[in-house]
Amino acid sequence: MSQEDNQNMGVDLGEFLEFYLLDSQEQVEKLAAGLLQLEKEGNNVGLINDLFRSAHSLKGASGTMGFTSIVALTHSAEDLLDRLRQGKMEVSLPMVDILLAVTDRVKEMLRQVEQRVEINVEFQDVVDEMNALMRGEAPVPAKTIEAPVHSEAPSTPSEYTPIDFQLTEEVRDQVQDAQGLGHGIYQAVIKFAPNTLMKAVRAVMAVQRMENVGKVVKMIPSVEDLEVGNQDEFALLILSDDSPEEIREELLAVSEIAEVVIHPYSGTTTGTPLVTNQVAAAVHAEVLEGAEAPFDTEQLKQGIKPAQPVAVKAVPSSPAKPVAGNANNGASEGSNQVHTIRVDTVRMDNLINLVGEMVITRTRLVQIGQDLKEQYHMDAMVNNLNETTVYLGRLMSDLQESAMRLRMVPIGTVFSRFPRLVRDLSRKTEKEIELVLKGEDTELDKTVVEVIGDPLMHLIRNSVDHGIESPEERRAAGKPELGTITLDAYHEGNHIAILISDDGKGLDLNRIYEKALSKGLVGEREGLSDRDIANLIFLPGFSTADQVTDISGRGVGMDVVKKALNNLGGMIDITTRAGEGTTFTIRLPLTLAIIQALLVEAGTEIYAVPLSSVLETLLVEQKEIKNVGGIPMVQLRGNTLPLISLREKFELPPAEVEPEEVFVVVVGLGDKALGLIVDGLRGQQEVVIKSLGEYLNNLPGIAGATILGDGKVTLILDIGSLIQDILVTRRG
Repeated sequence: MSQEDNQNMGVDLGEFLEFYLLDSQEQVEKLAAGLLQLEKEGNNVGLINDLFRSAHSLKGASGTMGFTSIVALTHSAEDLLDRLRQGKMEVSLPMVDILLAVTDRVKEMLRQVEQRVEINVEFQDVVDEMNALMRGEAPVPAKTIEAPVHSEAPSTPSEYTPIDFQLTEEVRDQVQDAQGLGHGIYQAVIKFAPNTLMKAVRAVMAVQRMENVGKVVKMIPSVEDLEVGNQDEFALLILSDDSPEEIREELLAVSEIAEVVIHPYSGTTTGTPLVTNQVAAAVHAEVLEGAEAPFDTEQLKQGIKPAQPVAVKAVPSSPAKPVAGNANNGASEGSNQVHTIRVDTVRMDNLINLVGEMVITRTRLVQIGQDLKEQYHMDAMVNNLNETTVYLGRLMSDLQESAMRLRMVPIGTVFSRFPRLVRDLSRKTEKEIELVLKGEDTELDKTVVEVIGDPLMHLIRNSVDHGIESPEERRAAGKPELGTITLDAYHEGNHIAILISDDGKGLDLNRIYEKALSKGLVGEREGLSDRDIANLIFLPGFSTADQVTDISGRGVGMDVVKKALNNLGGMIDITTRAGEGTTFTIRLPLTLAIIQALLVEAGTEIYAVPLSSVLETLLVEQKEIKNVGGIPMVQLRGNTLPLISLREKFELPPAEVEPEEVFVVVVGLGDKALGLIVDGLRGQQEVVIKSLGEYLNNLPGIAGATILGDGKVTLILDIGSLIQDILVTRRG
């Protein structure tokens, strides 16, 4: 469809492009996930109908927007699914493969649409494969398939109430002329599905669908009224030579259209106004340029199919009164209220930034109040200021928590990518693997969700290629041929834990150690624990694979995983047992915006330690600190606690006089603990994490910076990175 056609419609479809992309991407994801489920469950009639609906909706929406390539591809997929639901074909692996290929091509097409470039994705080969699959179909004799999604109701019942479209006399005469020439005039009442969000968009799509079968003479209520009102249905007066069933099918092709009822329309009948939710429409849509020339009567004599679409134009009208006697009207309207809205992430991030600036300003007010109290401790106004600041702090905490919740999204949005990945990799490696997903509803910061996908993909690919054995090896080891990879997520305090585990052969620790020894990464006399050896796989370029494949084995994936997690302030740990499998445990902070922090002193510098990582604070005598393998240690309740001096870590000048006692801040992540040697403790404070920019973003041990109440910039420590450094570099 051309841009000129869109303008003739009176509606700029470019305004709906974002909604189209959101809806289409959702339909494609639903289609892909359903196909993977269909592969496991076979001829599940309900699931097949759902898949057909998704393909049908995708085709209809794409046709409305004029994306003919997507329409052609999804039309063939729709035909294939239609034959499947009619029982003419059985679910097979080649069928699922080709339909998954359809989703891949459509995703690529939608990416081009989003980039505002012409769609040039080749798809004819996929269409040819689907056609070949349908040509080789065999009827299934003993198969009963449920009826299609939309039940076929009689299109022309014996009794119905004609709708008053409030036609002008001229338009009514032309409708009668059309009927006299033998053309069909129909009234269609179209009902939306429950909780439909974009009713005006659906109505415009329905009007455009009618271009395929005829003309829309009039629509009530108008597009504008549908946008602001709470209507559950709208009506079209349609001029068409096609049958009511064909018109109905065209309208049902629009997504979120639940029901269509069509009756022949009598141009001489004075009907009743359309009642929508028992409230009559207030605004009506005129055809073309108004009532003067709704359509050309001469064109009717030559045929109805118009070359140009019908424009929909709004004109004001007096609102009709509700129908009396409907006591449930209020409840009905309340039950259809929209409880969710879609907000641009840029606006949401701007809100979070403003909240962060307010937190900094509030911290500054607290500092000013404390300074004033030291000078005017008996002044009533100063006390009032401090009391107001305390109340403001409570309000800011509530506002901050509410704003942070806006950033939280379920990790299931990331997990949903991997069933298809595991399916394709298992077929490529000729292994039988099942992916089990748990904790998809666990929420974390959207920034973390956007970044965590690639590290998880590397770990899953590694589990498929190196962890799970071949069916022959599993049989020989007394295991079931079907291997299992489990992806789990759960909250752990102020962190989220993500587990990627498999029941494969586990890591070959001896081979890892020998490889590290041959590369000079470890010494022969170093006594490394199994955990230390396992963590060697995160070193850059480290790989034990004898053969590089397109799945893994290049020695870059695990290094990338560690770097990505360090940038997020997280860490990764490995647990492995020979012959039983391997578990990678990732721990990440829930949010990356505003945190509670403990301010500590090291020399003349002040550092912020995330309070969620602080376990306790100690006062340790210097004589209790022992040096083991180049790392200072201290005994803490029978356990050895490794220590890091912030002065030495960040190369600060040593103290002029060595104190007899030092402060130690014990921090932990998961089951790992570390002691930070500091010169003093400043107290707890709420801080806003600010990025250090492109050039300073990857400083080891630093997660970001913040601004204190006195305006000074303070660095925020990356506890995960510090603990990871101790684990990996323990060998010196």
